[in-house]
Amino acid sequence: MPLAPALPAPRATNRADILDAANRLFCKKGFHGTSTREVAEAAGVSLGNIYNHFKGKEELFAALLERYEAEYFAPGQPMAKAFLEAPFPSNIEAIGRASGETVNKFADYILLIYVDVVEFQGRHIAKLFREMRTRYAKHVAKTGRGSLAPDVDPVAAMMMVTLSYFNYFTVEKLFGVKGHFGMGDDEAIKTFARIFRRGVER
Repeated sequence: MPLAPALPAPRATNRADILDAANRLFCKKGFHGTSTREVAEAAGVSLGNIYNHFKGKEELFAALLERYEAEYFAPGQPMAKAFLEAPFPSNIEAIGRASGETVNKFADYILLIYVDVVEFQGRHIAKLFREMRTRYAKHVAKTGRGSLAPDVDPVAAMMMVTLSYFNYFTVEKLFGVKGHFGMGDDEAIKTFARIFRRGVER
């Protein structure tokens, strides 16, 4: 008896496709404004296939943040390179330039952090910030405290510098408010560095 022709194998559900589709929709419409069915349609999979990978929409959202976090903290990223370029505070300008690159590269991740803050009160990204000092302390331990004054906490100082640059570039690039300090990016990086090194008092 002749064998029946083999049926084509079903298309394997691609977890990455689902995450990519969710990323586009969550950034555009927010978490609650996006349905799981919309994610499935955008990913080109059935609704059931999504539940093969994720228990629900919130688990999908959390997995998306985790994927970004793993990429964000990879050794080859601009911030990791800047932190190890020289002992802090010699690398302040490098941190500024790397902050601009990072905001550009991870704009969607930053938008998703805002989504988490607005719709989940920061439930998913709270751990990221709770562990921030520990991560910075590791960088300082590798490079030393450089020329910092003895009464300055090097870890807190490095965090302040980085967050200041991030805030600047977030407003410039994500909020679309160009020149809000009345200067270009290069001049802003130098101005921030000068103020951090010398202070604002005579």
